[in-house]
Amino acid sequence: MKIITKADIALIIVVFILSIVSIFTIPKLLVADGNGKEIVVYLDGNIIHRFPLIESPESEFIEFSFEINDSNYTGRLEMKDGYVRLHRLSDEISPLSIHADMGWIREPYQMIVSLPIKMYITVEDAEEEESLIDIIVQ
Repeated sequence: MKIITKADIALIIVVFILSIVSIFTIPKLLVADGNGKEIVVYLDGNIIHRFPLIESPESEFIEFSFEINDSNYTGRLEMKDGYVRLHRLSDEISPLSIHADMGWIREPYQMIVSLPIKMYITVEDAEEEESLIDIIVQ
């Protein structure tokens, strides 16, 4: 009596190969092609700025202002080759440099976060509609 047949082994190999292939193809399918991407800056869950993501071989800088506890601050974004990063924010509002250490992002599933002030930066498709529904299951 055989516990595992040749068909079982073939099925296991096919499932294994499909799993490996999906690891590399699913992220590519989720990311839209094209240059129509925007950098979106959120503060406490609200969008405060939108900037087009520029694919330039040289660094380009964007300074943006925001308000925390009735004080104005300035953040600085750097764009290069379709990537963006956030430079170090003031020590008063973000004592740790984790947001600056997060590095460069370019895909919608990546983000830069500064937790003490609840700021995060994402890359979104410019054509993406605001009517998309995000469902949270509890």
